[in-house]
Amino acid sequence: MKRASFYIDRKSWAARLSLLFMAVSAIIRGIYYTVTPMTALVLWVHFVNVIAAAVVFGVAVIFFGEKCPQLTAVSVLMGVVFFMVKAFTFETMTHTVLCLILYTAVLVLYSLTIFGIIRTKYLLYPLFGLPLLYHIFVEDMQIYILADPQPPFFEWLPEISVLCIMAALLCVSVAMKKRVR
Repeated sequence: MKRASFYIDRKSWAARLSLLFMAVSAIIRGIYYTVTPMTALVLWVHFVNVIAAAVVFGVAVIFFGEKCPQLTAVSVLMGVVFFMVKAFTFETMTHTVLCLILYTAVLVLYSLTIFGIIRTKYLLYPLFGLPLLYHIFVEDMQIYILADPQPPFFEWLPEISVLCIMAALLCVSVAMKKRVR
């Protein structure tokens, strides 16, 4: 059985939007974490790792998206490390475990897709889209929009950065095209 071969059409609207979301995420994270006191672990995991993942992602899409899109899996791995470490700060063990399962699924399904083992990209849409919608309409509504009192906007920045990462991954999934042979 022949494997599907995907490439990322870097000139497509979806790839450009993906790059924009990832750049905005890095900028927001840079603003937040350069003025927020942090430990060395937070510096590396929440700042350096995420900024580096955004740079790797951008380089992979712009310069290697057509010939070697598998390089985007490196940035996804880096992002999954960030999200997994972040999961251990959640209030309940159930939330932590469910998120660890989700993050593992993200890494595995994205990698298997971009490497051509899974022959369809359509599994990635709900994988990235549903958690994005959940964050926006369930978690963030309660924490930021409906909270009384609302936290200062500056405190929203890490979450906005996370939403941008999730949107970037959804968009890059849309930008994936099957290679015609």
